[in-house]
Amino acid sequence: MQGREMRDTDGVFTQFYEALRLPNYFGWNWDALRDCLCDLHCLSAKHFLVVIEDADTVLPESPQEREILFRALDDTAEFWAGRPELPGQGKTTFEAVLLGPGKVF
Repeated sequence: MQGREMRDTDGVFTQFYEALRLPNYFGWNWDALRDCLCDLHCLSAKHFLVVIEDADTVLPESPQEREILFRALDDTAEFWAGRPELPGQGKTTFEAVLLGPGKVF
């Protein structure tokens, strides 16, 4: 995902909606994003790696909302890490990597 395309909340939600092919009922708000990230069963993948390039440019005018996004990603990783492996289905994993100019956050 491109941090430069996440200059406002609509940009954030659009990047996630398109990259993860979120369901049509996605509500375009923070609670809806959290809900969808914790319910990825509609996708056939079992392992999710979210990479946000230029993470330092995400929501530049709203550090509070940037914190909400980064906390949501962290909470989602913890959620999936705490889920048990299901027989015949294996374990779902979720990781987020935030890339900035020459560094990983």
